[in-house]
Amino acid sequence: MDVLIAIHERRAVRDYRDEPVADTAIAALIDAAIWAPSGINLQPWCFFVIDDAATLAACSTKAKAALQAAATDHPELTGLRSMLASPAFNIFYNAPVLIIICATTADPMALKDCCLAAQNLMLAATAQGLGTCWIGLSETWLNTDAAKADLGIPAGFTPVAPIIVGHPRGSSPPPGRRAADIRRVGKAVLS
Repeated sequence: MDVLIAIHERRAVRDYRDEPVADTAIAALIDAAIWAPSGINLQPWCFFVIDDAATLAACSTKAKAALQAAATDHPELTGLRSMLASPAFNIFYNAPVLIIICATTADPMALKDCCLAAQNLMLAATAQGLGTCWIGLSETWLNTDAAKADLGIPAGFTPVAPIIVGHPRGSSPPPGRRAADIRRVGKAVLS
């Protein structure tokens, strides 16, 4: 698939078929991710793959609890309380795979590098007919010492991009986009 087509067809998928993702497909996604640019080519990332349904369900429960606790300090999360309280709601939308891209250094550039790797991974998934969604709601829990211990993530690593992967159940219409805000800077400004 042409990269421009993948860019336009990529969606945040929140409904997945009950079908595993092949290990070869996961390896191909991670291979695409590691080809992302990184500052001074340090490649400061590590990929944690969870493809066990029971582990994903336990992570969902813990992530929801952490977010509910955080909602008291963050009024913008108040509207999510009822959803997070529902035992039926799985924060990972029942996707069969969660790939957590972690920064392996404390350098702020590492966070940006991991975001670039995440974009490559999501576009590669689209090209393979797979769906993805960055689950930002899980980041509160993933960045706790307890979560890192549960998942074997070293204390010095920072979970940056928790991305679910799976076979989409149906298709989603493209979301609207605002026109690009483009501002040209002329030579006179720099004189």
